[in-house]
Amino acid sequence: MDKVVRKKTFSKILVAMHESSKSADKAVDYATRIAKDYNAILVVLYVIRTQVNLDTVTLPSHVIHFKKQAQAYLTKISEKIHKHSDTENIVKVKTEIVASLKIADAIVDYAKDKHIDLIVVGPRGRSKLKSLVLGSVTSDVVRLANCPVLTVR
Repeated sequence: MDKVVRKKTFSKILVAMHESSKSADKAVDYATRIAKDYNAILVVLYVIRTQVNLDTVTLPSHVIHFKKQAQAYLTKISEKIHKHSDTENIVKVKTEIVASLKIADAIVDYAKDKHIDLIVVGPRGRSKLKSLVLGSVTSDVVRLANCPVLTVR
């Protein structure tokens, strides 16, 4: 009896961030290359740390400011991805902004709800001591996620 070996591929790749940084940019670059290789949809998720729901009619001014910053960064990322895409292998990109006090939980919940196959994150580069004291979004995502997580430094 011959068994057909099916290769597991990624169809939805999530690159998640909560601030613009060099590690976030590197994570986007890696996720874009993987999305090209697997002809996958690339979801770029930006999490704003706040307890306010972004769908609320009247947002506080600081949340509006954070949301505008996030949208500008996502627009820049989308333009960069499309600029470097070749005509035969265009990466399908979706951007999303969510709000949560617990960033890692928001990333993991989003990945689970949207049936993401791979999460790509870039650690902020804190020292080991600060990561132990303050916690680390990246380590929490790795620990809590239901799918593979790639960390990019």
